[in-house]
Amino acid sequence: MAKIRVVNLLIAAGFILLWIALFYLQIISFPQYHQLSQANRIRILPQPASRGRILDCNGNILAADDLSYNLLLIPESRQFPQEQISKLSKILSVSEEELKQEFSKKYTLPFVPLLLSEDLPLEQAVAIGQLKYDLPRIDIQVVPKRVYTLGNVTSHILGYMGEIDVWRLEQLKEYGYKVQDLIGYSGVEEVYDYILRPIEGGMQVEVDNRGRLSRILGIKAAKKGRDIQLTVDARIQKIIHDNLKDKTGSVVVINPQDGELIALASYPDFDPLVFQKGRASLINPLLNDPDAPLFNRAISGQYPPGSVFKVIVASAGIEKKKIGSSTTFICSGELKVGNRQFSCWGLHGEENIRDAIVHSCNVFFYNLGLSLGPQLINEYALKFGLGQRTGIDLNAEATGYVPYSLWERIRRRRSWYPGDTANLSIGQGGLLVTPLQIARMMAVFANGGKLIKPVLIKSIENESNNLEPLSRNQSVNLLFSKETLEEVRKGLIGAVRDSGGTASVLSDLGVSVAGKTGSAQVGSGRAHGWFAGFFPVENPKFVICVFLEHGGSGYYACRVTRKIIEEMLKEKIL
Repeated sequence: MAKIRVVNLLIAAGFILLWIALFYLQIISFPQYHQLSQANRIRILPQPASRGRILDCNGNILAADDLSYNLLLIPESRQFPQEQISKLSKILSVSEEELKQEFSKKYTLPFVPLLLSEDLPLEQAVAIGQLKYDLPRIDIQVVPKRVYTLGNVTSHILGYMGEIDVWRLEQLKEYGYKVQDLIGYSGVEEVYDYILRPIEGGMQVEVDNRGRLSRILGIKAAKKGRDIQLTVDARIQKIIHDNLKDKTGSVVVINPQDGELIALASYPDFDPLVFQKGRASLINPLLNDPDAPLFNRAISGQYPPGSVFKVIVASAGIEKKKIGSSTTFICSGELKVGNRQFSCWGLHGEENIRDAIVHSCNVFFYNLGLSLGPQLINEYALKFGLGQRTGIDLNAEATGYVPYSLWERIRRRRSWYPGDTANLSIGQGGLLVTPLQIARMMAVFANGGKLIKPVLIKSIENESNNLEPLSRNQSVNLLFSKETLEEVRKGLIGAVRDSGGTASVLSDLGVSVAGKTGSAQVGSGRAHGWFAGFFPVENPKFVICVFLEHGGSGYYACRVTRKIIEEMLKEKIL
């Protein structure tokens, strides 16, 4: 009897354990196993969509998606489909061994499409398509591919596309970004990625235990990204790019009335498709190039402005009644400030404000700057937008730097000397600006005293598939007196029209130009060359800033400006 009771207890214990196991599997672990079974039973086949186009102000396409052809293979098992790979090898001109390696590397499960080759030439895609019946498990997938119609010409405005990195994925995964997504880097592609980015569609299908398609459960249509129209004029963009080629520097052209960015080029530049191809052999040379082709000098470069800064000192002097139109200083070629001699590039004699701008006389501005003092110079530099970002719709914009700020005076370990003020008066002595800031500064004299905010986006496609203009009016009236604007304009006009003007090389173009040259000394190497001006003088439509890094002097920047305007006239843009 005792043995029978032991057997019964063992049987009862076995049933209890079995019941507990069944309870655990069917009740407690049900959600987990249900999820696993669903994952094994249901497949999501993605359907890509086109990214939004980027257009210039005239509707010309600057960036759009073209068709690209990928080769998909649907494997029955992990075993190589020898017959199919042999036929593909001949069409693709690739060895069978390479295709087999690609197959082994990318194989996951039976009947799950495997990407065997990307971005096939159209001829190869057509040839494979014609063998559809001979290659039943081969398919050609048509996917969008980003194309930049002007290539390098717009690289610093548009940016480029690349595979999402770990940092961005972590920041953006809640917005639907996932591993291996293509995302915009730099330029418009990055800043407006959320508008340009398409909404991916797909097909939800049910498969059997061998991975074969049983039925379609649902379809979600893909939706293309929205188009963006820029204020950029592709014709002018190409002209300034071609004339900047083989030089180091940047050119900015803006509309002084509404702040529209008409063109922006920085050189050296880069091919945006390099990053899309993702080949390290092409990317690494760009990253390691000492000339920094990825660096946008127009908005990120910070340089001493030299004599183009003199228009700010002139404006402060007239506004604060330190000088008038008849005020003169004698230029004997140098001025002693403290224990130092500060030189001028010429011997100008008696100069008033107009002539001092025309001849870019350092001695005049040393005297004027010393009478103003560093605090007023700092105040007016900030008023003209220096030392702060312009707010352009591009990332990595630099602030520049204006000396003698409150913070600098608090932390400065040495006193501010009159010689520091003299240097600051002619755009040297720690002052740093970007070419875009200088273009914005010059626009004040072209539009009658307004500090504009540069804008890059003209319109964005709305839900009705129409381009909807953006409303904007963000200029600030600096409330300068009529006398201030007129006196400075006289000097800017004279710098071009007078035979002795520093920009006289621009005097016979067939369109009236006004502007200021600058030669900024740097610690080593040749000086930076600047020209900032506007045209036509009677009704300014364009402000231009040409900056040549170690270009020698403002004269060479004027030569580049001349070629740009000549080609604009030739193309009947002016």
